[in-house]
Formats: sequence, C-alpha cells, structure tokens
Amino acid sequence: MKQMNRVLNLVAATACIFTICQPAHGYIDAGSGSYLLQILFAGILGGAFAAKSAFGNLKLMVARKLHSGKGKDSA
Repeated sequence: MKQMNRVLNLVAATACIFTICQPAHGYIDAGSGSYLLQILFAGILGGAFAAKSAFGNLKLMVARKLHSGKGKDSA
C-alpha cells in the first residue's frame, strides 16, 4: 500500500509541475550539433579501439597458454 501511495504522489507531483510551469522557448546552438557528432564518433572509435585491444590481449593470452602447454608435453 505504501508503494501505491508513493506512485500516486509522484504522479500528482508530476501533473502539478506540467500544469504550473510555463513552456520554455529554448534552442539548440549551431555548434551543438557538431559537438554531439564529435562525441558520437569518439565513442564509436574509442569502443572499436577498446574491442581491438581486448581481442588482441585475449589472443596473446591464448597463444601463451598454447605455447606453454606444448613445451610441457614435448619435454
């Protein structure tokens, strides 16, 4: 029951905020689009670099395990 009261209070508060507040006439600056595009590209390229690095480390670890296993069997 307490959770239902919290939800109703939240809905009532949200409704009050939307009915009382005046609309804001904002705009997006011309440089904002290029900044957002730069963030997007940086995220994509950074993620690709991180994935490549992680894959390279995994490949190196597997190669070391395989190489160390061959040395024990042949001796």
